[in-house]
Amino acid sequence: MKLLTASQMREMDRRAIEDVGIPSVALMELAGSGTARHIIEKWYPEGDDVLVVAGRGNNGGDGLVVARHMFLNGARVAVVLLGRMEDLKGDAAVNARAADALGISIYEITGTQDFPHVEALFRQADIIVDAIFGTGLSREVTGVAREAISAINASDAKIVSVDIPSGLSADTGTVMGLAVKADLTVTFGYPKIGQFTAPGFEYCGEVEVVDISLPRDEVPSDTMLLDDNWVVKHMPSRPEQGHKGTFGHVLAMAGSPGKLGAALMVGQAAARSGAGLVTLGVPGPLMDTVMMRITELMATAISPPDRLPEPDDLDDILAALDGKNALAVGPGIPVTESMRELLVRLLEEVEVPVIIDADGLNLLAHDTEIFSKIKQLSVLTPHPGEISRLTGLSVNEIQSNRVDTARKYASEWNAVVVLKGARTIIATPQGRAYINPTGNSGMATGGSGDVLTGVIASLLAQGASPEEAAACGVYVHGMAGDLAAEKIGERALLATDIISYLPKALKDMDLYKEFESFE
Repeated sequence: MKLLTASQMREMDRRAIEDVGIPSVALMELAGSGTARHIIEKWYPEGDDVLVVAGRGNNGGDGLVVARHMFLNGARVAVVLLGRMEDLKGDAAVNARAADALGISIYEITGTQDFPHVEALFRQADIIVDAIFGTGLSREVTGVAREAISAINASDAKIVSVDIPSGLSADTGTVMGLAVKADLTVTFGYPKIGQFTAPGFEYCGEVEVVDISLPRDEVPSDTMLLDDNWVVKHMPSRPEQGHKGTFGHVLAMAGSPGKLGAALMVGQAAARSGAGLVTLGVPGPLMDTVMMRITELMATAISPPDRLPEPDDLDDILAALDGKNALAVGPGIPVTESMRELLVRLLEEVEVPVIIDADGLNLLAHDTEIFSKIKQLSVLTPHPGEISRLTGLSVNEIQSNRVDTARKYASEWNAVVVLKGARTIIATPQGRAYINPTGNSGMATGGSGDVLTGVIASLLAQGASPEEAAACGVYVHGMAGDLAAEKIGERALLATDIISYLPKALKDMDLYKEFESFE
């Protein structure tokens, strides 16, 4: 599903009005009536007290259409207008006059001194419709609008936001000082990026999209919300006559003394995600222990038994890569200067797709130029702290615009960047970005990223492109986490639980694909 920015949405509106000839007041009517329809279908509010809090712009006009339709469907409706009716212009003024002509009470609020006169309306409302700001908000919320948002959030009513919760950035999902916390957001034409990335998705509640007759031939968007349909179409195929060689061989360079679990989780996740063969490349001192812990996996030493890896081990590692289809490197590897030098030299030579995670990224914090030298497109999977070390940006700067951050460095590093966290972002060097809706807070646990590395490496080895492997891997990884959380809860969830539910997640994807084919 494509996601738009505020400016892209304005362009779609312009095309509908100027190129197609749909009157703007008709678009407003479709938006407001569609919102009212969703409220009626969800809560059957006949006889309920509905309060519409409207700003002075087009979003307020949409809210006034909602007020009229709710009134005509039997609700008791009042409007709190943050301004004076005489100051409204265009389509908003048309709909204010229509609401007034029907006898809907409209209370004008011109300053904070007027709020005591309407406090009772907020307290008694069963449903509050937030129509203060639309998608064009680009400044901090202050004054009477801030007070109105505070009153909405303090209410016990069900809260519906028109197009987007007021105070939320449509482009980044950041809160502009204060934002409405909605139970339902009814957005128009297309969903917006800020409604699905962090922290915006937490403010939107359920999101419904209303068709307002916008042209659909050329949607100017390079950002997508991942869903089952996209993922099943881009997962690597499983030919019936395939064998273990058909489904690829992963080499995972992972682990060090004290961090053996990282290597085991990468390998187990890769095997559970469909790779035909998985070999763990571990420091020599770990080999005896590793061999006692694995069954389906294989292992090879990437250094002699008496020491950790050094640059002189490069030839042996390249020999171990012979016949492999993907390389995963980073989880739990030794954090030494020798390992950093070895990693830089290895990445200059490797011929297969590479996924780099965890300490692999930390070691390369001052060697990011190596990313663009890797011969095949690589996948980098930083969390906010890791990408902060790689870029010099603060975590707050990164989190305030996750999509653009991932997109910028995917282009700069010529790599697919997976910016992990709530609503993980996958960005490509060509400027495409995907937002992942799966996953939960229980997955914020040690080893979860190692499991993701194994899943993506497995998909790379099976022939998926780095873009497909990253997007599908993140989605399935989150889906497995959601399935685990359903059974054991989020609080107690461990990374190995995610591995345990990978088979169920992948089976569900296969069943969905079969259902789509049947349809």
